Amino acid sequence: MELLNKQLAQEIVDRTMGIIGKNINIMDNRGVIIGSGDEKRIDDIHEGALIVIQQGKGFEITDHEAKRLNGVKPGINLPILFDNRIIGVIGITGSPDEIRSYVELVRMAAELSLQQAVLMNEIQWDERLKEELVSQIIHAEGKHDSLFLERARRLGIDLQLERVAIVIMTPDRKKTYAYLKSRLKKDDLLLMQDDRIVVLKVVPRDDIDHFLRKTTETWLNGLRMNEQIQVKIGVGQFHEGLPGFTESYRQAVMTLDSGLKLSPQHNIYMLEDYYLPVFLLSASHKGLTGNLQPFYKSLMEKDVKGELTESLRALIDTNGDMNKAAQRLFVHRNTLRYRLDKITEITGKDPRKTTDLLHLYLSFLNHELE
Repeated sequence: MELLNKQLAQEIVDRTMGIIGKNINIMDNRGVIIGSGDEKRIDDIHEGALIVIQQGKGFEITDHEAKRLNGVKPGINLPILFDNRIIGVIGITGSPDEIRSYVELVRMAAELSLQQAVLMNEIQWDERLKEELVSQIIHAEGKHDSLFLERARRLGIDLQLERVAIVIMTPDRKKTYAYLKSRLKKDDLLLMQDDRIVVLKVVPRDDIDHFLRKTTETWLNGLRMNEQIQVKIGVGQFHEGLPGFTESYRQAVMTLDSGLKLSPQHNIYMLEDYYLPVFLLSASHKGLTGNLQPFYKSLMEKDVKGELTESLRALIDTNGDMNKAAQRLFVHRNTLRYRLDKITEITGKDPRKTTDLLHLYLSFLNHELE
């Protein structure tokens, strides 16, 4: 990894020159100027820096020395050290007598900036490795090898902790990612996908559903109020072991997909509220729903005004209670009875019978999820 590059060198130059008011040059370990207050000097060889690199110590350039050497001005040049090795040189332009009192402080500031940049790079690299590991976890098929487990250990990921997958669809992944990252616990895991964000959230042993509802509601409200971002959230369930993470993620994805199609007005979709739709979606992915009769599609084709499908959905939403369904539709009970008779005539299924209503409900779900 290149520790001292042009971008970092110029950042150090600009920041330091703003404080001391003197021109500064930064050279790499070959003596090439890679950062300077004088843009014309970038990529020039600095002979004073070459002497510092060769001798391994600072070098002062007087007016006399400046005339003798090529491409230099009076000033002081000091080595930039990292892990006790010279990786570059910093030079301050000016009379050595005038700048000698603070040149060491400038060198120390440059080394601190370098150390900070290296640390940030290492942190970002570890974050990328963690994300890659999370991706492997949620898409795993079968057992993980010893190399995977060793990598998890090195990154400080405790795979024994109980976690639940949460999938978030957002119009602004960058802001949403930053918001979540600042609020997640140390052992929570985060992954940014092409169009969604995945969180493997550490959960308590008791009352997991309440914990997840409260957590996701806090995220939803925080993103809406603080970032003006409206998200949709799908939540899986807890399952034991490493394969459990994969299953929880699969459930979260299908819960979100089901919720978006069936209840787009909602923002948080919990698996326990979408068991049957998720089951059907899973069966559909495996090609197992082909034999479901298209009762709902047949009904839609004959229902010109949309009254019959509306009545069926009202009956489903009220768990087959005709009185509540009639109230929801703002119609007389006899009107609803007439419509249900028409549904029976078209589909051959009487929605007043529990088993027939289940057939119609499955057909409705299958149609909406396609």
